[in-house]
Amino acid sequence: MDRRDFIKTVLTTSLAAPLLIGQKMGQPTLGLYLISASPQKELPTLLDELNNLRLLRGRRFAFASAHPQQAALQAVLEARGWKEASPNKAELLINFAYLQQPARPSFTLIQDGRIRDLRSSRLYSLWQKMQAQPAVASLTVFSLLAAFVSPRPAKTLIARVRGEVIERLPLQRPTRRTVDTGSGRITFIVDAGQVKVVESTCRHRVCVASAAISLTGERIICAPNHFLLELEGDTWLDAVIG
Repeated sequence: MDRRDFIKTVLTTSLAAPLLIGQKMGQPTLGLYLISASPQKELPTLLDELNNLRLLRGRRFAFASAHPQQAALQAVLEARGWKEASPNKAELLINFAYLQQPARPSFTLIQDGRIRDLRSSRLYSLWQKMQAQPAVASLTVFSLLAAFVSPRPAKTLIARVRGEVIERLPLQRPTRRTVDTGSGRITFIVDAGQVKVVESTCRHRVCVASAAISLTGERIICAPNHFLLELEGDTWLDAVIG
């Protein structure tokens, strides 16, 4: 399947809804990112695909932050046999954030620090249908095998290209970097403990529109550039990130 047709957006959690995934030692890091005004409509099909890929473990879910479609998502999950639980016992943790600017509806999966092409013959029609919809600013993050932890200020920035770590930077030191990923160029800055993408050659430039990140576990992902920024703190485990 042509990689260039894959998700041409950048997905990020906001300061109010950090991505919390894979905190338990030995568990893989899995995050499903969904830009959609009605995520409850796409979720059943996406869950079926994750199940086909044997990526689902357990049937307990929790909301880590308030969600405008919370009742609808809960109804969909419960109809499929899922049960609501406390965040520290859930295998599926749901976060919500607003992008700073609307983006075309899309979905992607992050597994062990790598952007995974989740599309298949079963999902391609869903992909096309979503791409034809108007741009929205609603981002839902489904963290799989999640363990809830209170968000803390991060101390270290890790930059990855195609899953490989290319640089580690302290957040206490002001920095500006431009990275050539082989698929394009992306520029980010570190200032006052926050990380922000300020320039990118990707088509939709959602990464540039995304809010700055500063908390442990937060990420900015640029699928077209195969580029990932993620934040670590004292308790963030490299072995879990992958």
